[in-house]
Amino acid sequence: MIDKLQRTRWTWGLVYVAICAANAVALASDSRPNILFVITDQHHAKMLSAAGNPYLKTRALDSIAESGIRFTNAYATNPVCMPSRLSMATGMMPGRFGVFNNGMKATIPEEVTANSLGKLMKRAGYATFYGGKTHLPPELEPKRGGYDVIVRDQRDKLSGACLDFVTQDRDEPFFAVASFINPHDICFAYNARADNPNRKGLALVDKLLNEARALPEDQLPPLPENSGIPENEPSGIQENLKVDAVTPAKLIREDYTDRDWRHYRWIYCRLTERVDAQIGELIDGLEDHGLDEDTLIVFTADHGDMDGSHRLASKNLFYEESAGVPYLMQYKGVIPGGVVDDKSLVSSGLNTLPTLAEYAGIGVPEFLPGRSLRSVAETGSDKPRRPYVVSENGIGRMLRTERYKYCVYASGEPRESLVDLEKDPGEMRNLAVLPEHKDIVIRHRRLLQQWIDESGDEKAQSFAIAPNG
Repeated sequence: MIDKLQRTRWTWGLVYVAICAANAVALASDSRPNILFVITDQHHAKMLSAAGNPYLKTRALDSIAESGIRFTNAYATNPVCMPSRLSMATGMMPGRFGVFNNGMKATIPEEVTANSLGKLMKRAGYATFYGGKTHLPPELEPKRGGYDVIVRDQRDKLSGACLDFVTQDRDEPFFAVASFINPHDICFAYNARADNPNRKGLALVDKLLNEARALPEDQLPPLPENSGIPENEPSGIQENLKVDAVTPAKLIREDYTDRDWRHYRWIYCRLTERVDAQIGELIDGLEDHGLDEDTLIVFTADHGDMDGSHRLASKNLFYEESAGVPYLMQYKGVIPGGVVDDKSLVSSGLNTLPTLAEYAGIGVPEFLPGRSLRSVAETGSDKPRRPYVVSENGIGRMLRTERYKYCVYASGEPRESLVDLEKDPGEMRNLAVLPEHKDIVIRHRRLLQQWIDESGDEKAQSFAIAPNG
């Protein structure tokens, strides 16, 4: 799709004129909301007490859910930091720019960078702020991305800096991104356990591990119900687990005892509560300054963490705990409160930019593959462009429909998986190898091929399996 845009650049002029016209209308009557976009790192969808997790208490995030809507089927476009964040900043699939993992160099057309999230909001007349973790390609870094004020702290000082910005007297509305690092520090849990003087550690996680070790077993979270390795798990998953990363998932899968996993899960809960408290400072500050009624809050994470499910830690997998992310929206008096949407399939990367743009009253390019969530958030009505949501990584593709999750990998045996999430939410049984599910597999192969053709996913074209293959 990007190649097609590059070959027909004359159409960009028409798109740009239409967007400028829409922006002019928005500026003429400024009843638009302030917008606060909060991002956490490595935070899976069930790491909220509002989601029924009894092993932690997330007061701030629960308050957003209670005053707004919580989407239970939201997914990262790629369950890795940089690709996911690139996607949220552009509304595009990160693989179309050659980015499937951290550290990969992006090739981003001007049409896309000109309409990145910060630039759209700045062009629409919003005062703009970016605080915290970026992990973006140079073309999209905040200093080049349309942000007036940039704060690098991604921990305890971020909330105060963000509040200093949003509470200033101004005529125009604000758009603020608060990008917190935690609970990403869980990445250091394995090194905290290791008795190695050369290890790369973190004092906070070392401290938490010592606290966990001192606790009796009944005060530690149990193993997750899906802690076992799934039946007929595609071998490409195991083959691509890391042994040399900060979180060496392959070693952890082999080495961790049940007690180690319970320590890991306890630390993950405490880190999540820590970032929830920081977000709480923001929420309380908005209320104290009378800004909560006039501010749209959107909260999500760049990806999740396996959290002991399938004896795995970290990210870069299509299991629910890794690819699934929390997604909350609050706009008091506009979005009904206490709504749990378990039907809509949400892409945090493709849906966020169009959603924020619509609330800001500004247009977006027609080449974006996602749509705004405003209608479903406010009225419950939803007309998705497609009956599925897709996630990608360097070794495969995931396609989630209403009931099923289909994955295909570039190598290994078996190369496909199919899970009935209605009957098997823990993803413990791969149905793709069973003849009685052949028709469902074929249907999902066809949907994936439609997506490949529509989105220009050339890399997936090389390993996707033909419907009757």
